[in-house]
Formats: sequence, C-alpha cells, structure tokens
Amino acid sequence: MMRRFLAGAVVVAALLATSVWADDAPIERRTGGLIRAAWEYPGQVSFTFGTIVTRMPSDYDCTTVCPYRGATIQGSVGWGAGKLAIGYGSLVGETERGTWLLRRVYLGYGLRMALLRTWGSSALDPHGVTFWGGEAAFTITQLSLTAGAYRPVDPGADPRSWRLFGGIGWGF
Repeated sequence: MMRRFLAGAVVVAALLATSVWADDAPIERRTGGLIRAAWEYPGQVSFTFGTIVTRMPSDYDCTTVCPYRGATIQGSVGWGAGKLAIGYGSLVGETERGTWLLRRVYLGYGLRMALLRTWGSSALDPHGVTFWGGEAAFTITQLSLTAGAYRPVDPGADPRSWRLFGGIGWGF
C-alpha cells in the first residue's frame, strides 16, 4: 500500500513540475561552451575546451546564474597528453556578458568516458601510449578536481594494468 502511495506521489509531482515549466516558457535545446586550464597527470599543463548540451526554458538569460544538465564533450591538449571525453555534466554557471561561453562555473560535477594519448613531456614511459577509462570531475567556485581510472589499449599491454590519473584546475 505504501509503495503505491509513494509511486503515485512521484507521478503527481512529476506532472505538476512539467506543467509549471510548460507555463513559464517553451523549452529549447541550448549549448554552453566550457573551458579549463589545469595541471594534470600525465598531461601536465593542459587546456580543455568543450560544450554541454542542455534543455531549458527559452526565456532564461544566462548572463546571470543558470542550471545546465546534459551531455558533454570535451577535448584537452597538454604538454604530456591529449584527451577526448564524452559524458554527463550538471553545473550552475553564467555567461556574464557573453551568450554562449560559460565564463563562471560555481558548482558542478561530471562523469565521462575518455580516450587519452600520451606524448611529449609525459612522465609515463614509454611515450605514445593510448589509454581509455572513466573520469569524475567536481568544480566549486571555478576550482576543479578530476580523478579517473584508465587502462592501456595498445596491443601487447597488460589489460589488468589500470592507472589512476587526476588533476586540479580552473574552470569545468
């Protein structure tokens, strides 16, 4: 009996929330630009650029604080590695004077799958190893932390040799 009551309450709450959103303004798909400068292992100094795809009411003016939740794609280039990541992010940020690039991310988290390739001044030996894995990111008042578990995908590499990589930076 209690389960049916809770299930009904959840359905009613979802319907009410949808009708409140629908009355405010039509929902539209938006993208927001993401940037980050960081020190990461094994990439060392790196720069990241990406985008988040979300849905929100069309009358939201994100020059002030807006919620962004949706799919993310990010590419990172550093002295010691490059990375391409696809995942999900949820953040609260603003574009300030602009219309697309999120200049300030106040609070956010992300979960993503990534492909990472080492090169140049990477501390890993040998250079030129490709890894794949999962990564988590957390940002509070622009300070971001990342941590992930990766394994090599190159032929001949031990499939059980997982590595932990991480970083600290500014942005999301």
